Amino acid sequence: MSNSRDVKNLIIYGGVALGILICTQIYWFSKAFDANSESFDHTVSAALFAAADTMSDEVSVEKRAANYFYVTSNALVTSKTVDTLIRKELAARNILLEYEIGVYNAEDDSLVHVTSVKSPATTPFEDLKIEADATHKNFAVMFPTRESFLVGKNDLILITLIVLALIALFIYNYFDINPFSNTNNSLNTNQISLGACTLDTHNQILNVGKTSHQLTYKENQILKLFFENPNQVIERKVFLENIWEQDGFFVARSMDVFISKIRKYLKAEESVRIENLRSIGYRLVINQN
Repeated sequence: MSNSRDVKNLIIYGGVALGILICTQIYWFSKAFDANSESFDHTVSAALFAAADTMSDEVSVEKRAANYFYVTSNALVTSKTVDTLIRKELAARNILLEYEIGVYNAEDDSLVHVTSVKSPATTPFEDLKIEADATHKNFAVMFPTRESFLVGKNDLILITLIVLALIALFIYNYFDINPFSNTNNSLNTNQISLGACTLDTHNQILNVGKTSHQLTYKENQILKLFFENPNQVIERKVFLENIWEQDGFFVARSMDVFISKIRKYLKAEESVRIENLRSIGYRLVINQN
């Protein structure tokens, strides 16, 4: 009863603690994500402004979506120059996630160049030349993996996993979990002892003192009924219906033969005997003296 109460209390308190932990983690995760998001947006905006400032005196950086930045520069440079300057400034600020660069004609806002950067550069750009062009250009940068990148920077996930691991370790130690316990319990439930007799229903073995008898299926089932109901009258029809699944004279005679054989097995143990109740059934009598 005490163990049951302890388990119930552990489940209640553990559930409350886990609920508080989850709510706390959600709150701080949201706060940390917002902080990382603001830092990321500031760094990207600074990088794009620096890239545009190299090409033009009139620069405006606008965040149009969570992962999309548009820069108005009206720069008279080639698309290659725009591409290279953006990659240089983002790499210099350690923005190392995938992104796409789009270069637009400033007059009609038509897309004239697209670059998908899968492996952002981590080495300095050398011999960078700004190539002039007759068309005014603006550009935009999109970060498809921005959200997963920011989630990955959140250390609270690691902390949560550590806390959950500690909780699991506590529960493991509290219950002293044994990987073989289920097996042992299963073995114990398959063995029934009465006096000096032990019936192993799984292996169909009857141990009487130091003697072991290998049983047939029906012998095992008959003894199982007896051992599970000691000192109780078991009607003949119970044996016939549960073991033979039929009735009749010849079946009844067959059962009598099995009972007779089982009596011989139990003969060595005086405290255990099968009593015949004429026209009713049988009883396995256990003498406690």
